[in-house]
Amino acid sequence: MSARVLVIPRNECPSLPEADAWARTTWTCPRNWSWRRRSEAEGDERFLQIIPYALLRNARGEIWCYARNGGDSRLRDRLSAGVGGHIEDIDAAESIERMADRALRRELREELLWQPDTAIPEPDAWIYEGLSAIGRVHIGLLYLLSWPENAPPKPAEGQGLSGIGFIPAGRIADDARFELWSRLAAGFSIRNSV
Repeated sequence: MSARVLVIPRNECPSLPEADAWARTTWTCPRNWSWRRRSEAEGDERFLQIIPYALLRNARGEIWCYARNGGDSRLRDRLSAGVGGHIEDIDAAESIERMADRALRRELREELLWQPDTAIPEPDAWIYEGLSAIGRVHIGLLYLLSWPENAPPKPAEGQGLSGIGFIPAGRIADDARFELWSRLAAGFSIRNSV
C-alpha cells in the first residue's frame, strides 16, 4: 500500500501561473484538504500535493545544491537546490502550516540527518510550474533557511543525493541543469534578498 499524501482541490485555488514563485502572503493555505494515496495523486490533476521545499543558505547567501542520483525517476540526474518532500499522513496536525513544518523537519532529518535547534520560520513563498506532468500535480511551500554551520550539509546514505556545495543564487536561476523549482526558488531568493 502506498503512502497517503496531503492534497488540496485545484478548483479551490486561485489562478496559477505557468511557472513562478510568489510571496506566500498573497495567497494563504486553503482550509479544504484531504489525504490520497500517493500513487493515485501523482496522476490526478484535479488535486495539488503541497510540498515543503527549503533552500539552505550560508552566511554569504549562497544556496546549498546537490545532484539527484536516486529517488523519483522524473527528477533523476537533475541538479537541485531544494530539500523537502510530501506531507504524509504521519505529519497530520490541525493545519496545513503545522503539517508542512512537521514534514519539512522529517525530510531534513531523513535526507541530511539535520534537526534544526530553533523553530523553522514561516514559509516565504509558493512555487508552481504547470509545464510538466510532475509540476501540474504539485505546489511548493518555499522556506528560506539559514544553514548554521561552516561546512556544507552532508546527504544521508541511501537518499540518492550527492552534495555539490554552496552556489550563488544567480548561477542556479540561470542554469538549465537545475530542476525548474530550484531555478524559480533561487530567482525568488534574489528578488527578496535582504
